[in-house]
Amino acid sequence: FAEETVFARINQILGEEKNTQVRTAKVIYLLLGFADRNPGISRVLLGDALVGERERLHDRVQQFFERIDLQLRQILREAPMRQDATLRTTPEAAAALLTAFVEGRMQQFLRSRFSQPSLSAWEVDWPVLSHGLFDPG
Repeated sequence: FAEETVFARINQILGEEKNTQVRTAKVIYLLLGFADRNPGISRVLLGDALVGERERLHDRVQQFFERIDLQLRQILREAPMRQDATLRTTPEAAAALLTAFVEGRMQQFLRSRFSQPSLSAWEVDWPVLSHGLFDPG
């Protein structure tokens, strides 16, 4: 369910948006919003609900986050071709940071017993992340 929903929506974002920074922001927002709307699935994705589960499920969760990282890397690698953004670091490092950010916000949501939504500080988080990742020049 999580994979189908998230990656279908990511593909929709990529079809609708051409700007690298907008694409990146919308994908991160999508992931955090999905976590907020689906706390049970968030628990599974963070491994909280996987204790004693089969190895196959652990592998699927790992694959989910690897696909997220890969999708972000691809978006960021296209920035020079689109000539709409300059990264301050490599696409790989930026994607890893963004993936870790998403996992961290989801973990805070879980740790707060779902009282602190992943998107609760989005208006502050994204400008800071964007400033750190993209050169304004």
